[in-house]
Amino acid sequence: MIVKFHARGAGRGSGPVDYLLGKARDRDGATLDRGDPDDIQALIDSSPYAKKYTSGVLSFEEADLDRQTKDKIMSSFEKALLPGLEADQYSCLWVEHRDKGRLELNFVVPNVELQTGKRLQPYFDKADKPRINAWKTGMNASLKLHDPDDPINKRELTTPRNLPKSKQEAARAITDGLLSLAGHGELQSRQDVVNALEGAGFTIARQTSKSISIADPEGGRNIRLKGQIYEQDFKFGAGLREEIETASARYRAASQERIREAREVYRRGVEIKRAENQRRYKRPESTYERVSLEKLALDSLERVSRSGGLYGRDLVARTHDSSEPVRDQSSERHDRTVREERGQDPVQHVRGEAPTLRQDRRERASLSGRLQDSERVLNHDRARTTAIDRIRKLAESTREATQRLCDGLQQLGANVRHYLERERHVTPASRQLERASQHLEHSAPAVGKALQREKSVVRHDRGMEFRL
Repeated sequence: MIVKFHARGAGRGSGPVDYLLGKARDRDGATLDRGDPDDIQALIDSSPYAKKYTSGVLSFEEADLDRQTKDKIMSSFEKALLPGLEADQYSCLWVEHRDKGRLELNFVVPNVELQTGKRLQPYFDKADKPRINAWKTGMNASLKLHDPDDPINKRELTTPRNLPKSKQEAARAITDGLLSLAGHGELQSRQDVVNALEGAGFTIARQTSKSISIADPEGGRNIRLKGQIYEQDFKFGAGLREEIETASARYRAASQERIREAREVYRRGVEIKRAENQRRYKRPESTYERVSLEKLALDSLERVSRSGGLYGRDLVARTHDSSEPVRDQSSERHDRTVREERGQDPVQHVRGEAPTLRQDRRERASLSGRLQDSERVLNHDRARTTAIDRIRKLAESTREATQRLCDGLQQLGANVRHYLERERHVTPASRQLERASQHLEHSAPAVGKALQREKSVVRHDRGMEFRL
């Protein structure tokens, strides 16, 4: 596998999308693996930035790979390219091509961070290429993919930009590339070697009968290249094939050390890029507490218990609460008389709901105990799937018991409201009777005097009749 980034990135979103899938989304050999083409195109078209998207390809020598391996490669590449960003912070389109006889995984990333709308630049060649190359080395080794860096497989020459710092390692990298080209029949003479070096961007500083020297791109002394391929009378033959095989064996022998170094380069690169992305695209911290199913169930029961306490303690069990004020006995007798006349006793009816409430409380206590037992089981049960199933069943039973408790409390509340409504009408009647009684009591002396006056008038009238 090799990784290539395209230089393009400006223009409308229809450009890369139509190229990968076809204008009618019917390109032969193209398969949409991930992403929404319409969303990708809209994001690119709405971008206010000059470089609107980043695109490239993962190219394989293999004709195809299984679905699981391709998914693993795509997910791993996104993490390598955009470390520190979560899936909802960027968008990526993956299109698979197999029309060239080999597998290609093409990607397009709109250059915008989705949460902030800021410019997102996934790849800077100078800063990010070492990390991406290290990822490629590790992925090729772990999946045992065709390694393009093996001299026996190498099809391109190392360029000045990719040259190792050490002059010895730089000379070996250049030689391995030239040997691979020669092994594929692309170099037949020394002039072909010179042309290949100059075509890769090197400057030929000197030629001798046994070597070629090139200018060091970083300055300093020239890099001297020695070997059969650099000799003046170079001709491709059996000796060159043996030299290519020797270089390949040397490359494979150092594979473990090379993989270890690549992993270290990748680790450092990811740390730097992650810190940069998280600083630039900082997500707002969530104010919500993540709770487990057990805590959620217990909190629900506690809230219902507090609600039930209002009715159970203040209304149902009022006769047992010594803190309640004692009502006036005459008013109490009057209320009792009214209830007996109506043939109803709302308080007794409310008390009839108490067994249901106590039963629900016992179920709540039982559920709390079962939740604690479940917690102890989870501490000793390392089988994650079994634990999740137990928690799910426990949560379902908790919800059912909570619903039953809520239904009971709702019925209890309706009964109490009905009682209070009747009390609201009874109280004014008792007050009217009390006021009438008081009025009668205050009026009694006046009535007595009026009667006495009337009696005296009657006696006077009778006396007059008798005298007449």
